[in-house]
Amino acid sequence: MRKRGFTAVALSAALFSINVSSAVADPSPSPSPSIDSFKAAQEQYKKDRDAYMIELRDRDMKMRAINTTFKGAVDKSTTDAKAAMSAATTPEQKNSITAARRTAVATAIVARESAIAALGPLPTPPVEPQRPAKMSPQGMSDQKEKKKR
Repeated sequence: MRKRGFTAVALSAALFSINVSSAVADPSPSPSPSIDSFKAAQEQYKKDRDAYMIELRDRDMKMRAINTTFKGAVDKSTTDAKAAMSAATTPEQKNSITAARRTAVATAIVARESAIAALGPLPTPPVEPQRPAKMSPQGMSDQKEKKKR
């Protein structure tokens, strides 16, 4: 009976040691493929970021042109209204000049809004790739914790 107990303990210890030795094997593969893929992703990100910046500058220039056109139309309607107001004598004439100015400004607003809508949505910025996690040797985190204490 005692031999069976000793054999069972010895067999359990042997099986346990076999499993432990396989668990001690190097858990991390070589990090070079992930670093190479990160570098490739980083290069692609830089190209995408440059294209994104060019798209933003192009859109900004178009927005400036649209706003300049809008401002010119509003300023023209204002100066025309002021010139017409100085010559107007009756309240009906003044009301029609004011209405014409409001109509011109509303038309300029509609033209500006439709030009902005024609630009489409803002370009989406590229997503920066995540750096691969650095693999520390076994036991390094334990040493850091001991130093902190």
